Amino acid sequence: MGFRLAFAIAFAMAHLAGMTATAVAAGPSPRQKLEACLKKAEDLPDIAEANASTWLKHGGGEPARFCHAAAQFNREEFSSSAHEFAALAALHDKNDPRHAAELHARAGLGFMRANDNKNAENEYATALKLEPDDPEIWVDRATERAAAERYWDAISDLNHALGIMPDMADALRLRGQAWMKLGNSKNAAADFNAAGEIDAADKTVK
Repeated sequence: MGFRLAFAIAFAMAHLAGMTATAVAAGPSPRQKLEACLKKAEDLPDIAEANASTWLKHGGGEPARFCHAAAQFNREEFSSSAHEFAALAALHDKNDPRHAAELHARAGLGFMRANDNKNAENEYATALKLEPDDPEIWVDRATERAAAERYWDAISDLNHALGIMPDMADALRLRGQAWMKLGNSKNAAADFNAAGEIDAADKTVK
């Protein structure tokens, strides 16, 4: 499971934390159901998608929709998954922009995997409007733009990410790859070396 999905799940869990208090003592809480469903979405996405559909029919609401979208993504039904994550995100644009931004970014990844760059751009733009100081979302959009061979745009996004968090080794490596595509080996080498130094420092700390 990728970082963005894991991070979105963490926000979903936080969003659902208050639901456990109202759960019936004899059965699992919505949070527990979601945790189990998401684990299955990772390991057995076909079964998870069917289970989530049944759960939704029995009043599962947002948790069931979230798991259904996660299962679709792992089944490589990227466009359907992205549309579902985007719809869930829209529910929280005003009341929980942080959670909404993560879901919009997750939708952006789905659209990117579906080769739907227009919708991917729209979702990432919405996510960044909600959370402009999240470096991971800048990196996510840069990844999409680099995949579309928009290397200058990718570098611009990575510059934003590194301005917020200068020690992001992944952002430096991605920027180095973009520089390589543009034929600038000097800048590429500088970014690759900087990323390597950060990795080495992290290993020393651990």
